[in-house]
Amino acid sequence: MPKAFIMIDVVPGSEKPVQEAIAKLAGVKMVYQVTGEHDMIAFVDAEPYEEFAGILSTIRKLNGVRDTDSHLVL
Repeated sequence: MPKAFIMIDVVPGSEKPVQEAIAKLAGVKMVYQVTGEHDMIAFVDAEPYEEFAGILSTIRKLNGVRDTDSHLVL
């Protein structure tokens, strides 16, 4: 069962709408704004892998998202 942390970079000023949109996606267990290299971090728990890939693709297409960096849990 794919579990992953997704680091998300957003356009300044779009943090709140991006966070709200990500939080509504099935499989997203949490999403927080954070300090550091990235603007947000989301935890995804999806089954099967194709569902995870779909969630990631949806996040990447959201208005205001600049980049993502995914880390699968081993």
